[in-house]
Amino acid sequence: MLDVRRLQIFSAVAEHGSFTAAAESLFMTHSAVSQQMALLERQLGLSLMTRGPRGVELTEAGRVLAERSTVLLGSIAGIEREMRDLTARHACVRLAAFPTAGADLIPRVVREYQKRFPDVRVELRSAHAGDIAACLRDGDVHLGLVWDYDFAPRMFAADIDRIHLTDDPLCVLFPLDHPLAEEPAVDLADLSGETWVVRSHRPPYDEAFVTMCRLAGFEPDVGFVTEDYQSAQGLVAAGIGISAVPRLSLIARHPEVVAVPIAAPAPCRRIAAVRLRGAGHPRAAQQMLDVLRDGTAVKDTP
Repeated sequence: MLDVRRLQIFSAVAEHGSFTAAAESLFMTHSAVSQQMALLERQLGLSLMTRGPRGVELTEAGRVLAERSTVLLGSIAGIEREMRDLTARHACVRLAAFPTAGADLIPRVVREYQKRFPDVRVELRSAHAGDIAACLRDGDVHLGLVWDYDFAPRMFAADIDRIHLTDDPLCVLFPLDHPLAEEPAVDLADLSGETWVVRSHRPPYDEAFVTMCRLAGFEPDVGFVTEDYQSAQGLVAAGIGISAVPRLSLIARHPEVVAVPIAAPAPCRRIAAVRLRGAGHPRAAQQMLDVLRDGTAVKDTP
């Protein structure tokens, strides 16, 4: 019989493309991962991967096993979640969300959920969008909120369902005295001569802003990179440059900046819910998804 832990290690190797990256994600040594993969291949009597200087590449048998393992491990995680929920004293739903959702979207959703289902406890977890799939697979959460850009879709493995909720349009931040601050909308291509304040992102979106500008036909002059949108507002107010930010990040607005929509076709963030495909979802999680579908409309006024 196949060992579940060994399949988990194999799935990590298949996902990361190398023994080293899989070992780091599983807090194992490289040699331990290599040994487990050798045992798995010996047990099956098949070569599952070829090893090269840049990592590993799955054979046909490896690709089939990776696909089947994803389904099997997802089912096992679902069983574990269901059993954990059945032993809980009260029904609960565990939701992970990206940090900028916490300022307004999540409070509105939780308030509405608790109004409809006062006996269900809501547990929240802040997590980067790129980490939420792992939280789902580990059983830490039932649902996750993620974002991506319409011009650079975020890719998910076959075991993750993505349910689109709403669009979060990008707008441009100007200081109050900027010539374009009173315009009803601005064309991104007309801002090619500006200096930009850019919020940093983790891969795969570390180059997203540059990509967006290139699609508009110019190479941006990035004058400053900051860690969060609040800092970006302060730098714009100080005249360091202008910035492109999602509307959802502007709940707390700096008094000396103006947010101007980008004229169509405007790039935007897309907000979605994610959950494990085919898993046994508790009723509370389905109820939360229903509330998310009803309550995630981004406000019209940034």
